[in-house]
Amino acid sequence: MMVRLLATAVVSLLVAACASGGDAGHAGSNGAGNAGSGVAGVVLADIDVEAVRARHPTSLFGIPPAAARAEVLRVVDGDTVTVVFEGGRTENVRLIGIDTPEKPGGNLPAECFGAEATAFTSVLLPPGTPVLLTGGAETRDVYDRLLAYVHRATDGLLVNMALAREGYAAALSIAPNTDYSGHCAGAVEAARAENLGLWAACGGPDTPLEG
Repeated sequence: MMVRLLATAVVSLLVAACASGGDAGHAGSNGAGNAGSGVAGVVLADIDVEAVRARHPTSLFGIPPAAARAEVLRVVDGDTVTVVFEGGRTENVRLIGIDTPEKPGGNLPAECFGAEATAFTSVLLPPGTPVLLTGGAETRDVYDRLLAYVHRATDGLLVNMALAREGYAAALSIAPNTDYSGHCAGAVEAARAENLGLWAACGGPDTPLEG
């Protein structure tokens, strides 16, 4: 419960920044990443990691045995981040197994809780966060984004699952990348049962943003 209260307080401050700015949803913008960076130190210090661990220990935590190391440059939206690998190569990474609502200012119609999902990912992955990436059988999507499970290197948090468990994402299982499909579905169902995030605010995923 503590992680929800603390993170929600910070997310509410970030939502306005994520929702404003005409080009916030485009790959070349700095909106979400910059919004999160201003409070990154406070946010990461205040999040009660043990509360998240206790709520969903098996699928939320654990350092993968073999993974590519990178550093977060910025958050594009709730389920997409830009990272830089050792050597300087940058990539947009789409988180496997989940689907967050579309945020305002993007190329697709905005959906309820899109700004909040983007802000929460910014809380979890502020610029400079070291991450470990593991991919599925299919490595890229139709937009040429890398497809990956994203672990925070500092504590092993599986960000894909955290978004699902805290009510910021729906499950999205697309073969052949289905390694964590059952875990994602379970995390989403738990969030739905507890009426968290988009389940409380929007009644469920894929809800158009009103107004």
